[in-house]
Amino acid sequence: MKIRLQIGISLLLLALAGCSLYSHTNVKGRTDAAVADRAGFKIVTPRGRAPRTLMILALSGGGSRAAVWSAEVMLALQDRIPGWNLLDEVDAISSVSGGSLPAAYYAISADTPERAEALPSKRVWDRPTVRRLMRRNYRLRWIGSWFLPTNVVKFWFTDYDRSDIMAQTLADNLYDQAGLGWDLRFADLNPERPNLIINATNGTADHFGQPFTFTAEDFRILESDLADYGIGRAVMASAAFPGAFNYMTLKDFHEPDHYYHVFDGGNYDNLGLLSTIRILESNRERFDRFVVILIDAYVPGGGIDHHRTDGRSPLDFGVDLNFLDSFDALLAVNRQRIVQDIFLPYLENHYGERAIFYHLSFDAIGDDSLRRRLQHIKTDFRIDPEDADAIATAAERLIVAENPCLQHIVTLLEGGTNPGGVLCRWRTPGGQTHDQR
Repeated sequence: MKIRLQIGISLLLLALAGCSLYSHTNVKGRTDAAVADRAGFKIVTPRGRAPRTLMILALSGGGSRAAVWSAEVMLALQDRIPGWNLLDEVDAISSVSGGSLPAAYYAISADTPERAEALPSKRVWDRPTVRRLMRRNYRLRWIGSWFLPTNVVKFWFTDYDRSDIMAQTLADNLYDQAGLGWDLRFADLNPERPNLIINATNGTADHFGQPFTFTAEDFRILESDLADYGIGRAVMASAAFPGAFNYMTLKDFHEPDHYYHVFDGGNYDNLGLLSTIRILESNRERFDRFVVILIDAYVPGGGIDHHRTDGRSPLDFGVDLNFLDSFDALLAVNRQRIVQDIFLPYLENHYGERAIFYHLSFDAIGDDSLRRRLQHIKTDFRIDPEDADAIATAAERLIVAENPCLQHIVTLLEGGTNPGGVLCRWRTPGGQTHDQR
């Protein structure tokens, strides 16, 4: 009887507070300089052996496909080029959606168990651990979390929504302290890692369609303290795909009763390149040479097979899912525009032979069978083991010593120039080597 009474009182309190409870989790305050140096656009302490070369990774969206692809390339960059750990040379990572999973995990971890013990996360970045975490079925874990009693109560009687449940799922699996389970915040980022820029899209009426980044600069606009904000929530906001997830809400402490509602960063820029420009602009005077590696998990898709008479799937009898095809079409057009019309001209006009842009995608796989398999992996927060193995194979074939794009990057790191053109692409055997621009 006493337990039932306590539950009843708890439900009543939750119902009365439901209009505001869990509406946001950010707090008022100013982000201290230490956190701003780890999650901001200004590079304070260059990493690696080439302090005059600014090196940036841009990790695209694409669910678990992007998470596994980005992670496999990052792991390969560590030990595949003789004499160089290229991942150690990275000064900043700009990530979107699925690419934010390995980006944030790298930022809170260390390369060895001994170094990890000194960090709040206690988490290690090594091949077995990273592969296991990026291949997990987060969709299934998310669905399972719906039925936890605390989530049932919060979902129905407060502002706690689907995105909040997924944010906690990600925190519990990736962004909490190993062993104790305390959720990690931006204050817990490893200061020896690259600056972390997690990208989302602003869905607030006054700022609709504009970018929002989980950085000290953008939190300063809200008069909010990024140090206290949960990393799992930022990753979820970047990956909050419309239709599947709700907006992630942030309190705007600059204006009374104002809130920011942010969602999937892919709607603004699914490549992370526009924030990469912001990083470059913030550091132009400090560095002499500039390297950008885009790990692009884009796959051509969408549309209905021309042999079918009915374009509906079984799910379409409840909700017409052709909005997903329209989203894919817009994504493809926006992707092409950002690369060809914005980013490449910017690099060529401002940096010329002092810069290289390595666009690394599934198109670079010369093996037709492997490439077709990669291009049929759906965007989801789950991935088949065979597909994950295929992605690992692709990374092993691309990140090799004979890759001329990586050779050009090493030349810049060693103080040379890049006379071959800003854009570099290389196709594995079965294709051909070429610089396009």
